[in-house]
Amino acid sequence: MVWPAFPKRLQSALKALSCLAQSGNGMQSQKIAERIRVSEAETAKILQLLVWGGFVTSRRGTKGGFHLAASADQITMGEVIDFFLSRHPQERDLDFVVLRVLETTGAPCQKAFSKLTLADITAGRTVHLRRSAKKSVTS
Repeated sequence: MVWPAFPKRLQSALKALSCLAQSGNGMQSQKIAERIRVSEAETAKILQLLVWGGFVTSRRGTKGGFHLAASADQITMGEVIDFFLSRHPQERDLDFVVLRVLETTGAPCQKAFSKLTLADITAGRTVHLRRSAKKSVTS
């Protein structure tokens, strides 16, 4: 299940960042598009946004491509999510009781997820996310 208001472009950006982190080197946009299964045009837009956000750098030429702007352990999911959602703020409908409850119960998990680094995600280190979610369920 994908959280409400988790835009497709944000999902693709997180996938692109994961590709770059896993590669350890730069990658060309065509290869990233192929890996994340998004069109080359959309991938180019996503990568440009990631450059503007300071998450990725780009180099032109035959040895060019896209690279992480910082090490994977310095990029948090929260920073990326905040950057993308600030460009397209979501409308909150807290008059609807289901969404209000969803927001309240999901907050601890979202907070824990936002602290995960790109290195945590690519290495599968999500233990503290599971612990936080477990605490909120048992509380």
